[in-house]
Amino acid sequence: MTADTAQAESVAPAGWRRLEAKGFSELVGPVWFRKEAGGVRFGFRAEDRHANPNGVIHGGMLMYFADHVLGALAWHACGRRPCATLSMNCDFLAAARPGDWIEGNAEVTRKGRAVIFIRGMLEKDGAPILTADSVWKVIGER
Repeated sequence: MTADTAQAESVAPAGWRRLEAKGFSELVGPVWFRKEAGGVRFGFRAEDRHANPNGVIHGGMLMYFADHVLGALAWHACGRRPCATLSMNCDFLAAARPGDWIEGNAEVTRKGRAVIFIRGMLEKDGAPILTADSVWKVIGER
């Protein structure tokens, strides 16, 4: 894949907006988002640089993206206050490859004052490729 091809493939489908990135997210992005009736959905275009030596998207990249998707919901659910991942368990269901458009969504399954439980899924072409369950700590709450 040439640099021009990689750049063209990093563009999102119509209706998606690029998310501002800082730090690590800037290195592995871009990440895109789209507002929907039920909240926000996130996506990214898998590139060669996201792949492992076997030519499939590295599990670490998928886990980063899942953490980003679930974390965005945790942040929103706690009133846009800082929060941190306490735990995240992922199940890999199918492979993704460079060029694939990968989307993620999540839902709060239980929420307390200091801890939030969230379940999410990553999909490719409408089919699940990863599920994740996570626990989030609202910073400053006991």
